[in-house]
Amino acid sequence: MAPINRAFTPALRMVSQRRSMSVAQRARHLIRDFEPHPFERYPTTTKAAPADWGRQARRLGDASMFYFPFFALVIGWPLLAEELVDGHMGDY
Repeated sequence: MAPINRAFTPALRMVSQRRSMSVAQRARHLIRDFEPHPFERYPTTTKAAPADWGRQARRLGDASMFYFPFFALVIGWPLLAEELVDGHMGDY
C-alpha cells in the first residue's frame, strides 16, 4: 500500500477535526446566501436616510381604511344579524 502524501495529510486532518454543521446552521447559511444585502453594518460613508413621517402616516391611513371597517364587520356581525332578524324568526 502506498504511503499517504505529506501535502494531503494536513488537509485530511483539518477535514476530520472540523465540527459538523447542524441542519439549522446549513439552512441559515443557505438563506443568507440568497439575501441581496449584507448582514453586517453599513459603512460609515453611507448616510442614514431621513425619516419620512408623511409617507409613514399615509401608509398607516391607507391600512386603517381597510382594517377598521373589516374588523368592525367581523366583530359586529352578530349585532347586525340580530337587528335584521329580530322578531321575524318564526314568520318563515
